[in-house]
Amino acid sequence: MRTIIELPQFDTGQYGGCEFSMTKGNALLVLHLSGLPDFRIHFQNVRWHRYTQLYSCDVSMVKDAYFRVIEVSPTEVLESFLGTDRSYPSRSAYRKLHHFRIFLDETGCHEVLAESAVAE
Repeated sequence: MRTIIELPQFDTGQYGGCEFSMTKGNALLVLHLSGLPDFRIHFQNVRWHRYTQLYSCDVSMVKDAYFRVIEVSPTEVLESFLGTDRSYPSRSAYRKLHHFRIFLDETGCHEVLAESAVAE
């Protein structure tokens, strides 16, 4: 596991939910923080997304990803995806995929296979 994005410091009680949207193969995760500006995370060239509701998350989803974006490695999810993706191994659809994860308290866990994740 490797931390990719640290969120700004805030009290977890300020977390007011999030929005996840996709447009033209890219994704945006917007976190609403009471008393602070929204925090935006952009995922480039998304190939896969999974959301797991809070009560279905296991310890591995929470452990290192609590209010931070991490890169999961090694990952069975990524290996499985590459094994079934018809554009692989040509990789014409992307340069290199990474498995990103973030756990957001009452919301649950978002996981994304994408080329990159950057904070605005």
